[in-house]
Amino acid sequence: MTTDEIQDAATQRKGEIEHGVDAGRHLEFVDWLEANPEDGMLEFRATGVTEEVANRTTATIGDWALGGEEMGDDREHVLEFGLPPELEEAMAYVEPTDRYEAIEGALAGLTACINGTVVYNAIREGMNVEEVTTTVRAPVDLRMLFGIHDIDRAHDMYGELEIDVNVTGDLTTAEQSMIREFPKRSPVYNLVTLEHPNRPNVQLQSAD
Repeated sequence: MTTDEIQDAATQRKGEIEHGVDAGRHLEFVDWLEANPEDGMLEFRATGVTEEVANRTTATIGDWALGGEEMGDDREHVLEFGLPPELEEAMAYVEPTDRYEAIEGALAGLTACINGTVVYNAIREGMNVEEVTTTVRAPVDLRMLFGIHDIDRAHDMYGELEIDVNVTGDLTTAEQSMIREFPKRSPVYNLVTLEHPNRPNVQLQSAD
């Protein structure tokens, strides 16, 4: 859809509620983002603090930024990460408990992002999508984590992600073809499938 088509559709579809969104006003946002890419740049953040037990972390999600402007000072979501109890028992934990593992958290975020991406693009294109269900599976080899493999074996840690996206709706053949490409627009999909060279900034300080 071109910019002019988006503007026309935004006017025509204002007040039409699709998936809890005013379609016309949503298209106005898309039009604004195209015209103001720097103002629309997002920065999301998360902070994780270790607990007394190994591999248990309390993570918080709160403030974020839009176009360099700080947002979300009064926002706080707490996530408690760990392991399934069977793994903790096998790894000699004294008091095994059940939490979701960090990889599972990342995969859950990927399902949410793919679902949202499909719905946003369906709204933009005026497609009749009723429901999206995404399931992700990730085979993981932990040998590098535990020092059995060196870090030059990082590419061996994961097998190929299996991603199944089930879309329900009254869709034409052309629309079905377009929808098959929508998951590739997902920010989290690109976060986990593309390489982003990075060196963690590790700061050390005395416990005194």
